[in-house]
Amino acid sequence: MSPFDSLRRELTLLVLSRYPLVVLESPEEPQVEELVGRVAVDLSMPLLVWRSSTGLVRPSLGANGGRIADTEDAERALARVGGMVGEVVVLFHDLQPYLDRPEVVRRLRDLGTHFSGSRSTAILSGTAVELPGSLSHEAARLELALPDERELEQLVRQTAAQLAGGSQGSARGGIQVELQGDETARLARALRGLHRDEAKRLLYQAALADGRLAVDDLDRLLEGKRRRVEAGGLLQWVEPMSGLADLGGAENLKRWVELRREAFGEAARRFGLEPPKGLLLSGVPGTGKSLACRALAGEWKLPLLALDPGRLFDKFVGETEANLRRTLAVAESLAPAILWIDEIEKALAAEGSAADGGLAQRIRGTLLTWMQERPEPVFLMATANDVERLPVELLRRGRFDEVFFFDLPERVERARIFGLHLERRERDPKAFDLDVLADASEGFSGAEIEGVVVAALYHAFSARRPLADEILLGEIRATRPLARMRPEAIARIRAWGKDHARPA
Repeated sequence: MSPFDSLRRELTLLVLSRYPLVVLESPEEPQVEELVGRVAVDLSMPLLVWRSSTGLVRPSLGANGGRIADTEDAERALARVGGMVGEVVVLFHDLQPYLDRPEVVRRLRDLGTHFSGSRSTAILSGTAVELPGSLSHEAARLELALPDERELEQLVRQTAAQLAGGSQGSARGGIQVELQGDETARLARALRGLHRDEAKRLLYQAALADGRLAVDDLDRLLEGKRRRVEAGGLLQWVEPMSGLADLGGAENLKRWVELRREAFGEAARRFGLEPPKGLLLSGVPGTGKSLACRALAGEWKLPLLALDPGRLFDKFVGETEANLRRTLAVAESLAPAILWIDEIEKALAAEGSAADGGLAQRIRGTLLTWMQERPEPVFLMATANDVERLPVELLRRGRFDEVFFFDLPERVERARIFGLHLERRERDPKAFDLDVLADASEGFSGAEIEGVVVAALYHAFSARRPLADEILLGEIRATRPLARMRPEAIARIRAWGKDHARPA
């Protein structure tokens, strides 16, 4: 059963169960109207659709013949529906902006009371519909899911037929369709994570770019999908590093990753293995946790999606949870993939805030439930500088496969990190005394070592001199690392890592 058919069945049950109000979240108005229209037909009930631009309309009588006069105002429309006799399904598009008017809320409450003894239902649709507390207990909530691969494959076929003028071999408007074998399915897989309208527009764009639709349009579709995912404002498609070789130190983490290199493949599934769930990378700031996320994605050749927790907190409190649910759904649709939450303690701090109305607790609940029950292979990588701020339930076994701790680098690791950063800037590490540099930089993090190399390069460039050990040593002496600025805080973080995590 497709997601659309499953939701159609669920909405039918809600109507039959006498729910007077249903919130249906989706940005796809045509699909919402098709869904609600089919449910109304299934139950032999008349359908009304409201928009502020048209007022109430009976779709069965046509756009003009079915209009009910003087119902463009939300309150008047609700009053008119409340005075109707007989059972009816009413779909309200974008009623959210009017829910700050007390008279509109009152009319909705009255309508709920009027509908409660019958199958009549008011369905409120939009991208983020949040009801006032006086209404939320009367409403059920549904969400139109993103299309699955089967639906997208059907959409590709339909769009290809439209582009080709009804036959795969002919052209229309200069568009030639050249899809054979499993190539339709490959295009459909590339469109996962998009709404139906978005997917169709990308197919048209790819075809119009060169006058043909073929399997070599995959790169165009993926780039278009990347732009649309990032346009949502919550996820960023991050370019991974080439692999773990770009990461200095972290030998234990590298071995862990290497053992699971093929864990997302079909062979692992047949062997009885489940895909790994995720890692929590804790440790001293600047020790390479974020670099490790990018290196792992490069090693496993998986897309890396970064979620900024700060962007979740919208000015409308209710939208925050909806934002998180939509973001997790997008990540699942792109599976297998890696979801990276940097400095996760900023969003899930155990203490929360008395002023947030329980928002932090609800966000934690949503994320913890998803971590436990997510159906798709999305590997969660979270980084944290201060793990003690995280709720205990996030750290229990089963949420993450392992908790690794990134400590300040030892002498050998510091020498290697100096070498890596010099090599990235086209300097031969063998031309420098890495052991002397490592000795001089005790207590430095990897980020602070990189800062020394960059500052020394500026110094050498300004003086028109080649980069040399003495310039690097001068920058080391001029730098005051965090371990000396905040020794108590760093000691506390290191003590936690020693007792509660595995050394990276």
